[in-house]
This record gives sequence, structure tokens and C-alpha cells, in this order.
Amino acid sequence: MKVTFKDVTLSYDGKKDTLKHLNFQIPDGTLVSLLGPSGGGKTTTLNLISGLLPATSGHIYFGDEDVTKKDALARKVGMVFQNYSLYPHLTVRDNIAFPLKMQKVKKAERYKRAEELAKLVHVDDQLDKKPGGLSGGQQQRVAIARALAKSPSLLLLDEPLSNLDARLRIEMRQEIRRIQQETGVTTIFVTHDQDEALHISDNIMVLAHGTIQQFSTPDVLYDRPANLFVAKFIGEPVINTLPAEALKADLVASVPASILAQAKTAGIRSEAIVPFDNGQGMVAKIHAGLKQARKYGRESTANLTYNGETLLSTEMAGLPADQQEGDFFLTKAGFFLFDDKGALIFGGDSHDE
Repeated sequence: MKVTFKDVTLSYDGKKDTLKHLNFQIPDGTLVSLLGPSGGGKTTTLNLISGLLPATSGHIYFGDEDVTKKDALARKVGMVFQNYSLYPHLTVRDNIAFPLKMQKVKKAERYKRAEELAKLVHVDDQLDKKPGGLSGGQQQRVAIARALAKSPSLLLLDEPLSNLDARLRIEMRQEIRRIQQETGVTTIFVTHDQDEALHISDNIMVLAHGTIQQFSTPDVLYDRPANLFVAKFIGEPVINTLPAEALKADLVASVPASILAQAKTAGIRSEAIVPFDNGQGMVAKIHAGLKQARKYGRESTANLTYNGETLLSTEMAGLPADQQEGDFFLTKAGFFLFDDKGALIFGGDSHDE
């Protein structure tokens, strides 16, 4: 099912807009994450898609059908929440089959479907247990199977991994991706965890302040963020930012003067600061102090001091332990300039266009 928003706005009080003029299209059969900080509009957008909240203005389409005025039941979506809301007195089999029971599906048929779904989500050996006897990950699998039982037009997942420990979160995000690919159901996944979104999604919608900051593939969000907010929100470690003025003298040879005149902030990914010219395209050579080199397993980090700013690099492995300063290079990939409104004006592929 394809989902389209056309100029959708939501206001609770008629004065202040919580979501402002959302326009987007989620292609059929894809997994899309709604990503952003708390209060950015992720769950509100999901609730508009599901029909749990009515839009103040604009139109919502499922395929070619306008569902703006339809309630959640009529939209036939499956939802999984942070709290899995399983029925504690029912077995796994009966929990999964419950939506079919409400649709008056015969017992033998609904149990057959429940067993198929239990196999899909890898809980077919838990069918006779009750939720209290399951781990958090198993409960989540049961909740997903129950949401899929009625063959929904969309699967909506609202922070479904929040209650799991770190290792289980990684395992379950891989499972959600597998289940989505095997069923082909269009899936919308709400998360505040950018690592989760980057690993699981076909496309990511970054939401903040009730507006879409950027809607694109994980690679594009990282390699060519539309603005400073996206650049700072996507990526670990957090991108280095400094006033563009501090870099201008080292950029005059590679950045057009018209761009430099508009540039307010520079963003530099930690892997874009390297100790030598690797032949992959450099935007600048800088002279900087080197301090606080650290090693964490496979990862080496170092802080550079440059024109009163501190820059983090993850590419300093192999340098002499006693080196205190030197010439370093900034690669074109991972280097960005933003104007006074935070819009990208140089970086990604833009310097080649």
C-alpha cells in the first residue's frame, strides 16, 4: 500500500500547528522510518496515518483512495506499540489469533493462520505459553504476528524496541527487516535512534519542529544532508561543526568565492579529517595541533586543535604517539558548508554539479 500526504496540517487548538503542511509519499512495499527528537512529530504523524488522529486540513491517501475521513478500523492497519499490550490470560496462539476471532473467523482457520505467523516470527515453539513466560523479544515477535494476522494494508511500529536491551535491539531490528521483506507489507517505523533507522530502512523521514527536514535514503541523509539539523542528527560520532570563517583562508583555492561569502557554518565528518592525501579528493589542507589520541577496540580517535576550534577525527591510527601537530587534509566526502539559515550550500555532490 502506497501512502501519500498532501498538504496535511494538524492543530490541536486551532492556533498553533503541531504538524505543518506535510507532503510526502511512501512507496508500496517499503520500510520507512520516522526519525527525530522527542516532540518532533513522529508519533503524531504515525497516528495521522493510522486514523487515530484526524487531520486539521489536507488529504491522506492509501493507494488512490482518500482515507482522510476514515477511522483506524476502516483503514485496516496493524499497529505495534512500545508496550506490546498482549493479553496476559491468553496463550501465544490465542493472542495472535485474536484479531481473527473478532472478525468471526472459524477457530480452525484462525489457528492455522496463527501458527503460520508464529513460524514467520520464530515463536512457533512458544504457542502454548502465556506472555508472562516469554522474554521481551519473544513478546515483541508475538505482537508483530498479531498485527499481521488480519493482513493489514500497513504495519505501523511505534518505538517497538525501546524496552529491549542493546543486543536484543540489534537482533530484533534485523528480524523486523526480515519479516517486512518476507511479507512485503508497507511498514512505517517510529524511532528516535538514528543507528536503528539507518540499519533498518529503505527511506528515512527526519522530522523536527513539526516539519520534514529531509526524506531520503540512509546514504543520502549521511552523504548529503539537506541542512545543518540533519547533518548533526545523522551520524556517529556527531559531525564536527565550526564557524565557516575559521576555515575560509584554507578554502579559497577549492570553494567558489560566492559560496564562501554565504557560508556561516562548516560541518566536517570525523572520517573526513585524514593525516595524508589519499587521492580521493581533498577540499583543504589544514595545520592543526594533535592531542588526546585514544583507541577503543578497532577505533582510534584524536582531537585536533585548529584556529581555536576542537575537531574529532577517527582516522589518526598509526601516527607517532608523540606527534603534537602537523598538516592534515579534509576530504570532499564528508565536508559541508551551510548558510545562515542552516541550508546546505556546498558538500556532498554539490561541488561537482
